[in-house]
Amino acid sequence: MKMNDVKQAGFTLVEVLISMFIFSLLSTATLSVLLSTLRTKELLSKKNEELRQIANLRMLLKSDLGQAIAVAKADEYGRSELSVFEGGISSGNQVLSLSRTGWANPAGIERRSDLQSVKYTFDQGVLTRNISARFNAVASTPVYQQGLLSNVESLKFSFYDGKFWTNTWLTGQPPVGVETLPTLARLEVKFDNGTDLRQVFFVGEAQ
Repeated sequence: MKMNDVKQAGFTLVEVLISMFIFSLLSTATLSVLLSTLRTKELLSKKNEELRQIANLRMLLKSDLGQAIAVAKADEYGRSELSVFEGGISSGNQVLSLSRTGWANPAGIERRSDLQSVKYTFDQGVLTRNISARFNAVASTPVYQQGLLSNVESLKFSFYDGKFWTNTWLTGQPPVGVETLPTLARLEVKFDNGTDLRQVFFVGEAQ
């Protein structure tokens, strides 16, 4: 009895190689799209964080400078400090120091005034806002720090007296400084990525 030949179904070597080539092309294209999507997401996230920082900085500086007052703080020994408002590069990393009003205290829960001592410092590419828990602080008074801007290459404050701009300002008891606050304050920032930021704010009663 003669047996019928049985044909076995399958792929030839050429068909397998072509399939593998097509699969590799699809995989490469998919990986490229995935990497591009991840890079775009990272860039958007970074940009959103930069915009959030700038918006927060603008809000706080507008509030701090707009409610600045020429009232001297007392040091830990109860002596009145000579400097009231100080702007520009000074000793250490301080770039702005001021007294302000408008510190919210709902229902008077805390036993304190509405005056607040605020300092801005710039160190290692970061601008930080420093707030004392008490206006007339002592050595044990805590200071709360809030990072505002990061990745900063350079930063400069300047001040306008109604006629001229100057890179430094000192309000205090003569002859230490002038008796008045500046009319305007300008902040200029250059970031590591080459972008710039420039903001101008009213100071004190000019608001």
